[in-house]
Amino acid sequence: MDTKSVWDFLSGISVGQIVAWASVLIAIITALCAGTIKLYKVFTKYEEIKRKDREEQKIIENHDAILKKIEDILKDIQASLAEQKEVNLKQIRYTIVHTCEDALEKGEISSSKLNSLEEMYEEYVDIFHGNGYVKTLITKVRKEVKIVGKYDA
Repeated sequence: MDTKSVWDFLSGISVGQIVAWASVLIAIITALCAGTIKLYKVFTKYEEIKRKDREEQKIIENHDAILKKIEDILKDIQASLAEQKEVNLKQIRYTIVHTCEDALEKGEISSSKLNSLEEMYEEYVDIFHGNGYVKTLITKVRKEVKIVGKYDA
């Protein structure tokens, strides 16, 4: 194709057609740019959501690990408290039995010792759900032992 035929072809196109085609091309390019920008924003938002999700997952895993440690510590505390309760039960039972046997042997008990004995017995029954042997001893002391001294309660 020579230069003259190109100019003849171009001169045959009206300015309106050129403006129309230019407008169409600009609209297509604008639509492509706008679509690309929207896709980029959606992708960026998606990536941000994924990043936040990973961070939240790490936080959840960290909290789970902490809760597991707390749970283990609580189990240890419960076991320790159960052991301590058992020791306290044995100590209170020993004190009650020893005091009752001593009073039964002597045939008397001071009013303050009896008051303390009654308080320990109430704790023994209420908290530790004490046994019948201790109840039998307390009943024997109440019936058979003489109370000496001034009653302080």
